[in-house]
Amino acid sequence: MNRRITLAILTLLALLSLLSACGTSSTAQQEPPTPTPLPPDPALERPTYTVERGTVERVLEINGRITPVDLVRLSFHRSGRVSTVNVARGDIVQGGDVLAELQQDEALEELREAEDTLVQAQRDLAEAQQAQAKQIRQAELALNNANEDLMRLLPGGEDDPIRAAQQALELALRERAQVDASGSEAKTAAEHALLTATEAVQDAQKNYSQAWWDNDWVERYGTDPVATEVISGSDKLGHRKLTDKEKEEFKEKLIQSERALREAERALVQAQRDLDKARQAEIDGNNDANKKVEEAQRELDKLLAGNSKEITAARRAVEEAQLNLEEARQETFNSQRKMIENAQRALEKARKKVEDGRVIAPQAGEVLAISIREGDQVEEFESVIEIADPSNLEVAVEMSGEQMRQLAEGQPVEVSLLSRPDVIMPAVIRRMPAPYGSGGSGAVQEQDRTTRFHIEDTKGQELVPGTVARIRIVLESKQDVLWLPPEAIRSFEGRRFVVVREGDRERRVTIKVGIETQDRVEILEGLEEGDIIVGQ
Repeated sequence: MNRRITLAILTLLALLSLLSACGTSSTAQQEPPTPTPLPPDPALERPTYTVERGTVERVLEINGRITPVDLVRLSFHRSGRVSTVNVARGDIVQGGDVLAELQQDEALEELREAEDTLVQAQRDLAEAQQAQAKQIRQAELALNNANEDLMRLLPGGEDDPIRAAQQALELALRERAQVDASGSEAKTAAEHALLTATEAVQDAQKNYSQAWWDNDWVERYGTDPVATEVISGSDKLGHRKLTDKEKEEFKEKLIQSERALREAERALVQAQRDLDKARQAEIDGNNDANKKVEEAQRELDKLLAGNSKEITAARRAVEEAQLNLEEARQETFNSQRKMIENAQRALEKARKKVEDGRVIAPQAGEVLAISIREGDQVEEFESVIEIADPSNLEVAVEMSGEQMRQLAEGQPVEVSLLSRPDVIMPAVIRRMPAPYGSGGSGAVQEQDRTTRFHIEDTKGQELVPGTVARIRIVLESKQDVLWLPPEAIRSFEGRRFVVVREGDRERRVTIKVGIETQDRVEILEGLEEGDIIVGQ
């Protein structure tokens, strides 16, 4: 019987020891030590992108041609055979000019009108000569300005590029020193914070360990683990018996010390992250500053080697101005003299014409097309000549139905000439063909199916009919939205997602996108500004 009791006591003690060891192991395994990550292999590094906030625009870009606004088609008022044609394609005419006449007996009135045409042609020659004098003066001024610009760029000049490059290099060096100092301060502060957090964890661990052992003692023996007292009925010292309230205080102390340990461990993890960020910020700042210094040094070295684009361009401008001046001085007025000769020939034929057989220009403009020759048989009201005012021009474009469905009359656009893409001229959609525009129902097919764009400000550009222009139309624009480059976004089975980097971890995040362009994709859901995205 005693042997069985002894065996039961030994078994109970072994179980208590095993449970105590398991409790200690479980506590130790709750927060395993964080392993030190190995540095990544540079060859395996993937590109990263940062979620930014800005403007995303969907744009339609098309080409059109400069064309007159007030195109007029002219015709004879009765049938007959054409006697003379006084104009050719490209000629500039004035309102009331006689452009063509039919074969017929001519009266003195027609003779006087032909004489007036001759006088007008002579005036055009005089005006062209005056315009030449003005053009020569303008070319001389342009040549003087080009020479002055070149002198400013040469060594010692007001805008010497070498001196400006030296100043840029000095500024880049000062900025690099400032970036290095500020980055070191931030990293030192983060390192100190990490040391402080490490010490706090150690202190919290000690407090937790002491509290655990004290509470274990109290639960085992019900006495104070430290305080002693004289045992009643003897002169020996023993641990002081505790009340239930005092036992609860030991247990509460254990709970509080465990919470303090967990909080200290979290603070340590955060301090390590802050240090990693500070180190990376210091590296990034130094890299950027070094790049600026290198770029400034390269620019200075290039200028010192004699490779100045500004000086080369200035010399070329002087040469072009000299050529323009020579060209202005070589004008022979052949076109104006040709117009006088035509008027003289028309004067000889004017006697055979009558008012009903004339085609008269209703307005000033340029002859764009002519479909008749002398001797042609024409019908009344059959269009034979087209004219327009060359100073009143706009842009005409033939567009597809899909494109026009996205537009509206009055919508603002931007226009630039292919020869000067840097000069942006504001414009609006003036007219669209039916059924997309305001005129007509579309039941009657219009001959002109072009969309017309009115240029509100030419920005000093000379518009020439037939010139190709580039039109930029913003179809959709959103400002202050999140965006990523298309290279940062992945797709799988119709799902759009990205890989977000958080410290040493990476996770997939499904996103919802909005406007998509060649260089920007709007992010509607799934990400926040500043998120780091890992590319493919």
